[in-house]
Amino acid sequence: MPPENTTTATPEDDLRSSLEEAFEQKASETEDQAPEPETPAQESTVEDEKPSETDENAAKTEEKTSLKDEIDKNSSKTDEESEKKPFVEVKKPNQPPQTKEDAPAPDQENENQQYNVEKAPAGWKPSVREHWEGLPDDVKQEVVKREREIDEKLRETAQARQFAQAVNQTIQPYQHFIKAEGGNPISAIDNLFSTAAMLRTGNAEQVANLVAQITNQFGIHRFGKQSFIQTLDRSLAGVAPKEDTPEIAALKQQYEQELTPLRQMREQFQQQQHYQQQQAQQATQAELQQFASQAEFMEDVRADMADLLDLAAQKGQSMTLQEAYDRACWANPEIRTVLTKRQQAEQAQQVNETTQKAKRAAVSVHGSAPPAHTQAPAGTGSIRDDLEFAISRLSN
Repeated sequence: MPPENTTTATPEDDLRSSLEEAFEQKASETEDQAPEPETPAQESTVEDEKPSETDENAAKTEEKTSLKDEIDKNSSKTDEESEKKPFVEVKKPNQPPQTKEDAPAPDQENENQQYNVEKAPAGWKPSVREHWEGLPDDVKQEVVKREREIDEKLRETAQARQFAQAVNQTIQPYQHFIKAEGGNPISAIDNLFSTAAMLRTGNAEQVANLVAQITNQFGIHRFGKQSFIQTLDRSLAGVAPKEDTPEIAALKQQYEQELTPLRQMREQFQQQQHYQQQQAQQATQAELQQFASQAEFMEDVRADMADLLDLAAQKGQSMTLQEAYDRACWANPEIRTVLTKRQQAEQAQQVNETTQKAKRAAVSVHGSAPPAHTQAPAGTGSIRDDLEFAISRLSN
């Protein structure tokens, strides 16, 4: 199968076609404009002198062929170059751009993204977060990446989880009815919606049969046929409400007029109270956010702090966020262990620094005898006495 020609038309091809067309048109015009013979005698003379019509057409054909050969000769190189040119696809307007194979995919971009790994994830336990600094950087990046992915999935499914929780809370009070009938929440919801759909869209016979079934199952079966039928008949017949007498209507109107100012005052008071509560909540929220940005274990003891603050408010005692935070931290066993280890490490560091200072002070005064009035008796002083003695010498 020959290869498909995918080359496009070039300007040289258009020029060649134009020249050939112009030459053919010129030749036809020359033939049309040839003079006709006036007399037979002259025609014979002209025929003797000029070449025959066949020779003239052959000459024109030869001249035309020569011009075509000349054009082909001059444009042969151009044709060869055009045949060697690769196919160039012309982009059409309003077409979507083509994707590059080497363009990074979204997953690859997420793989190359760098995260802030200065702090351990807030969901970790305090005792586990103490080992965060010892992890390699690539491990930290992977951990933070997975934490971000989990948070993103939780945000995406938040609405679905809220809906499921709301449905579960709505069904919870009626679980014993569903279990008594041997069903499950899904089948119960389906039955209720199918019954509602039948009542709304069914014909007269279907609705009547459904109402009769409900009446027999939940009415007559529980209350008895005669009693329930009479009650149902009174409910269907209905009793028109009695109209108020003019005296009662006048009293109601006067009562409403007198209560209108009181209702307006109550609404204004409620609006003002709501505004004050909103302002207090905003101030408390701002203070809590500022405090949480500096508290290391805030997420771990948030609930405990809330309980301590509520308990203090019930007792009429004032408690600051810092006090509630400190109490909650020391009441948490894991956080208390972490804080105790940190205090022990700080104390050991302070003792080490004090010892190093004492050694440096002893070395600085070694090798020169103190004056007689400042020299302490040998073997009678402690380290504290030696330090005080060295300081006194330096001050002198």
